[in-house]
Amino acid sequence: MTEAVVQSLLVDGLSAHALAPRIAEQIAASRPSLPGLSVALPFTLAAGAIDEMLGASPQACAAAREAWRAAALIGADALGLQAQGRHTVADLLAHWHSGDEVFGPRNDP
Repeated sequence: MTEAVVQSLLVDGLSAHALAPRIAEQIAASRPSLPGLSVALPFTLAAGAIDEMLGASPQACAAAREAWRAAALIGADALGLQAQGRHTVADLLAHWHSGDEVFGPRNDP
């Protein structure tokens, strides 16, 4: 999944807020009981890999920054849900589908 995040951010130009629910759906399809925080891991690993391998190019810096930001926001959502007794990837995805401001459905024209 780390490679998919790198590919999506750097090559495909997909935003992290659009990519995170897709990653969560992939994880939930096979292992819905994994902790919600596991969705942050591919973004964290991708950010580190981009920083390490691609250096300081503007595109790489922007992609790494976006991946770090997504990982932090996913972590915050997961922690907030955990405080409510909802700790799985399935719970995180349900939260996002209910209208989360960052990772929820968007009404794009």
